[in-house]
Amino acid sequence: MKISLCMIVKNEEKYIAQCLKSVALLVDEIIIVDTGSTDNTITIANEYQAKIFQHPWENDFGKARNYSLAQATGDWILVLDADESLYIEDIQKLKDILQRTKANGIGLKFHNFIDEGSEENYNTHMGVRIFKNHYFHYQGAIHEQLLPINNTIAIDIETTDVRVRHFGYLKSNSGKKKRERNIPIIQKLLDKNPQDSFQLFNMGNEYMSDDDYNKALFYFEKAYENKDVTLAYCPHLIFRRAICLNYLKRNEESLAILGEGIMLYPKCIDYEYLRGRIYKSHKKYTLAIESFEKCISSGAAPLNLTFLSDTEGFRSFVELGHIYFLQDDYPKALSYYLKALGLKNNHYELLYKSGELLNKMHPDKAIVGASLEKLFADGYYINNVLVIVDVLLKERLYPQAAEYFKRIENQNVFIEDIQYLKGRLLFYQKDYENAFDAFINVLKSENHMHLLPEVQVRSLEYAVICYLASKQNDQLQRLSPLIEGMKDEERKQVFLAFMNKTEVIFASSAKPGIYRILSEILQISEFELFEQSLSILNQIDSNEVLLDLANIYYINGYKEMALKNIMRSVKELDVLNANAVQILNKEFLLPE
Repeated sequence: MKISLCMIVKNEEKYIAQCLKSVALLVDEIIIVDTGSTDNTITIANEYQAKIFQHPWENDFGKARNYSLAQATGDWILVLDADESLYIEDIQKLKDILQRTKANGIGLKFHNFIDEGSEENYNTHMGVRIFKNHYFHYQGAIHEQLLPINNTIAIDIETTDVRVRHFGYLKSNSGKKKRERNIPIIQKLLDKNPQDSFQLFNMGNEYMSDDDYNKALFYFEKAYENKDVTLAYCPHLIFRRAICLNYLKRNEESLAILGEGIMLYPKCIDYEYLRGRIYKSHKKYTLAIESFEKCISSGAAPLNLTFLSDTEGFRSFVELGHIYFLQDDYPKALSYYLKALGLKNNHYELLYKSGELLNKMHPDKAIVGASLEKLFADGYYINNVLVIVDVLLKERLYPQAAEYFKRIENQNVFIEDIQYLKGRLLFYQKDYENAFDAFINVLKSENHMHLLPEVQVRSLEYAVICYLASKQNDQLQRLSPLIEGMKDEERKQVFLAFMNKTEVIFASSAKPGIYRILSEILQISEFELFEQSLSILNQIDSNEVLLDLANIYYINGYKEMALKNIMRSVKELDVLNANAVQILNKEFLLPE
């Protein structure tokens, strides 16, 4: 059995090596059809002994694909794009399937990643990308369809759970150039056939990827008018139409569409999951709970009706945990978070959320650390202890954090993380001089191997606060070059603003960093410094700064100051947001 990989490429140096490496133990032949690369794509492909063919680009993906198929000599053909790669651990499974299958095509499960730097967040689809040679060809200038080469061949597809990584949906990759290429091709096809539901769907996808939900919905609505529920794209069309309506705050219409989808495709639990998310966002918690419980009881959907990952388990457990947390039912919230952690035990966000719940549930704070430790298989393994200490610091349980820190303080791995945690322990003791030294050690380290999130950025934030609190000139001399050398200009300007060295106006994207620093200053009770630093709020281009300030007061326990700033926002700016309403309902308006 011989397998040929067929690819069409143009300027794919970013991902092509990763793609070719992933199939090295599977394919016997690599066919690369290049349509005009000017980067290192071909050089990289040659390192994998690829057969390179040049082919002019004619604005027709189907034609280019078929040219690649014509060069293949294998019994089976695998088609991948450069930004796709097989999970290496699934290779043997795929080989076994190809040896025994009687089908002429194999469906693979695509993980379309949507979160930079993480493979935890993705949506899914099923795609037929392995098929017998001389059985199929492609048709269509864009979003080309795989069809039998003649009517004597019956399509026989075996769907599998063999996984493919796909990085093309990341914002850094699905940019303007792709849309500028794709939209004219689709428009040309629509000029010939304005009622082509599939191409209307494709056009909607282009605008959806550009976050233009109004235009996307326009094309999805037109596609839906001529839908054919037997075609593979139709379940996706319903789902994306509902998402657009939800983004446009037309939630009743979105719920109606999801209801139609459930009637047409009752095994598609992602419709129910999205319905639950909408109910939850509108505080219809009973209905939301019902939806998420249905997802869990239904089990996994067929691959062709799966758009999101793990809605039958992990995602629904998390959502139920969030709902019970909002309802102050902490034991029940924790039970669902623990069920989710049972499926993904390294999901740090849930570990931190579980720590928060344990802190709320146990007046005896010594129990919190012990209960948190039980979530890990080994309470002395450095990776686990780093997270335990970080969680306890986040919960302001400083003595407990210090006790666990003793387990790792002399370790010679994850040195950046250890110095970062040491700095924070000293910082909360108001030992700013030694805390500053620890944070500078992190910032000057050349190792950059750390487990905890944003260690470098957060260390610089803490170092700036240490300087502001102590005003030592030698600290300024050590700090200034690090700030001036920053590549992130917005973060750099934030630090300079706190040091009274710039008066730029900040976009909303700068708010999280600014508010983190303000919150930390308030947390260590440096009230004079906090008052001085509030002037930075005048440099933020937002009408919600008073509400954001209210939230800073609220999370630090100053509820009356939170109320005062919410009232100021309403009176002076006529602005009130959902978070402020939640604070009012929880703390001031509801009866005790």
